[in-house]
Amino acid sequence: MAKKNIEQTKQRLLLNAEAFGFGPTAAIADCFPFLKQRFGTIGFIGTSHTLDLQRPLAYDAIHDVSQLREAELDNALNDIFAQYDVFVTALDFAMAEKALRRGLTVCIYDPLTWYWKTIPPVVNEVDLYIAQNFFGVEERLNSAEFAAATWQTVAPIVGNKADGKADEQAGKNLVLVNLGGLSNPLWTGGEALSYARQILEAVLPTLAGEEVVVAANSAISRELAHLGAKNLSREQMQVVLQQAKFALMTPGLGNIYDAARFDTPTIWLPPANDSQGQQLALLHASGLVDGLVDWHQILPVAAINYSDEQSHVLQRVASAVELAQGSKKAKTALAKLLRRQIKALPQSSRLTALVERFGSGGAQQVAELIFQRACQRAANPIKKGGAKCLA
Repeated sequence: MAKKNIEQTKQRLLLNAEAFGFGPTAAIADCFPFLKQRFGTIGFIGTSHTLDLQRPLAYDAIHDVSQLREAELDNALNDIFAQYDVFVTALDFAMAEKALRRGLTVCIYDPLTWYWKTIPPVVNEVDLYIAQNFFGVEERLNSAEFAAATWQTVAPIVGNKADGKADEQAGKNLVLVNLGGLSNPLWTGGEALSYARQILEAVLPTLAGEEVVVAANSAISRELAHLGAKNLSREQMQVVLQQAKFALMTPGLGNIYDAARFDTPTIWLPPANDSQGQQLALLHASGLVDGLVDWHQILPVAAINYSDEQSHVLQRVASAVELAQGSKKAKTALAKLLRRQIKALPQSSRLTALVERFGSGGAQQVAELIFQRACQRAANPIKKGGAKCLA
């Protein structure tokens, strides 16, 4: 049977991700193959570690604006935006505003609708706001906050559950230590590197005898290559996840859904920011945690309130990292806690219930929604309508 042709638009697409952790850029990377089927021209604009996962992909252009100051960026954006018709960002609300001012069709993908204390006003101005489903998301979208917004919900950006099963012949013989999600604009590179180094120095001796894969962003990987840290593409990461019998990961939403999809029993490392801590609390309250480590368990500090103001939470985390640095007691406490939790890990991750509740295949859903909205605007740029998009 002949393969059905997939309809494609001549609209030119520019992608982007907020430089906060690895979750936003990982989501864009996961959506890319489906968007590539629908758009003939695709570029990516971003900074720092957001480029790590995008460089291996078949973009027509990658615009690295890492070194530009605000005035320089505005001038550069005039030239870059002029090359595109549609702009899609994962969580960079400021960049969405800039794209709107230059007349592009703008879509925002947001996996954190549940998290925001206040919804950014630009959400009510963009052509489409795409919210990834999670605890409390649908209830919030139906509230007055989103009365003026054009929104859609999608399943989590993970593949179908069946696609995540490991090759039975290959078996699961690896242990994954995933340190993605450490870099953000409110943390210095030194703080992120210190966190990663301390975790690895405690974790690796605990995992002696295991085949360990350590994943991190490119900056951390360069500094900690002697500890085995590597920068993996999304494709490489998914191969590792298929072969991982268990994992130790930072509790970012992307990591959470990866563990759920691949049924990977996981111990969550100490949160590196407020959203990671809040996500972990939601999972724990729902009985979906296989194992976890928090700062107050390994240091003489009070438990961090991750629902506090973001800057205050990050200061508390940075202080914890500094306190743990060079502390033999902290390293010993972490190693003991990990050994105990590794022994108690279930054979199947409790997180699989997350995919059963909220679904899978969100990357393809996101791509289809963006394609449809681009077509509608192309057909009627003044009044948004439901015209069919022709190649």
